[in-house]
Amino acid sequence: MSLPISLPQLFWRSFFPAADSAYRQFSLQRLLVMLLFWPLFLGLMLVNRLCLWLDTLLFPAFADLEILQPVFVAGIPRSGTTFLHRLLAGDSQRFTTTALWELIFAPSILQRRVWLCFAALDRKLGAPCAAALLWLERKLLGGLDGVHKTGLLDPEEDYLALAPFLGCFLLILPFGDSAFWRLARLDSDADHADRKRLTGIYRGLIQRHLYVHGSHRTFLSKNPSFTPWLYSLAEEFPDARVVACVRTPHEALPSQVSSILIGARMFSGKPDLDWWRQGLTGMLVHYYETLMDCHQRWPEHRFRIVAMTDLARSPMATIDAIYQTFGLPISDAYHDWLSREDEKAKQYRSGHQYAGDELGISSEEISQRFAKPIHYFNFSDL
Repeated sequence: MSLPISLPQLFWRSFFPAADSAYRQFSLQRLLVMLLFWPLFLGLMLVNRLCLWLDTLLFPAFADLEILQPVFVAGIPRSGTTFLHRLLAGDSQRFTTTALWELIFAPSILQRRVWLCFAALDRKLGAPCAAALLWLERKLLGGLDGVHKTGLLDPEEDYLALAPFLGCFLLILPFGDSAFWRLARLDSDADHADRKRLTGIYRGLIQRHLYVHGSHRTFLSKNPSFTPWLYSLAEEFPDARVVACVRTPHEALPSQVSSILIGARMFSGKPDLDWWRQGLTGMLVHYYETLMDCHQRWPEHRFRIVAMTDLARSPMATIDAIYQTFGLPISDAYHDWLSREDEKAKQYRSGHQYAGDELGISSEEISQRFAKPIHYFNFSDL
């Protein structure tokens, strides 16, 4: 793929940012963070890419695996995609999905085999390493639970495995470079060769996952950042099915800006609120437009819209409707599991607190910028 920015450029701009960078104001905190971040990022990138290449030599059969009817959970960020993903992943007899540890430390077959062997040995010794890792995980990631509960063993967004190829939109957070906005408009802004190369890399990552976890299972992906990639993904996976979560922009936009600012403050003591607010507003407008277009063009048995209010109110009924749309039977075991999760959901309260006015986001402006999706999805009635 013709990357949105080369690695040397990205390194240079990390310390000498461009005029349109989110972190163009000098911050001692950012300098120190990036001096620590770059060795870790570059080391992990090189190791992962090397191991992915070794897969082609050691496990060439993975490239012949078929990916049949994958399911993509996409939609608007902060609209319940994580919750829906983890509900669907509960049907473990049918679906297989990626865990955070695989995406960061083991995107290759080789790495997964090594880590799984190490985990088996650790269990025989009483799992001391697993206990220590769990303690460290809670120390490092526990503070994010109110925004996005994250754990190494939890299902997570598989576009993270594209980070070694600079194809993961989340990289805009540490680097704050405007070049990454291109990934948020892939279908419209990238040429066909660029899109095919990136989706081809992604296909290989899925094949590796199925090689380890079972090619008879259906691959389940969850990535709101894949919303502007839906036409490219449909070209790569013609029989794919998509569940798209939506939420009123009056809630989704402030929540998205607030959540990303939490990360931005980790990378700089002087994050540019206007830069993030304007960029994310334009991005979400494009996301809604893409979903409206797909909803009108794609057949019902391949594309379903899920409103966050419906998902929160009745998770079990939402899953049942999705399965009916895609013609999938629900097993007794999965039905019982869903019943228990349905009861838990009624007790859940988000710990993520934010105020649109404090972020410079007015209700009137949202109503104007997002007038079409508000009308199309009947958000006034939700």
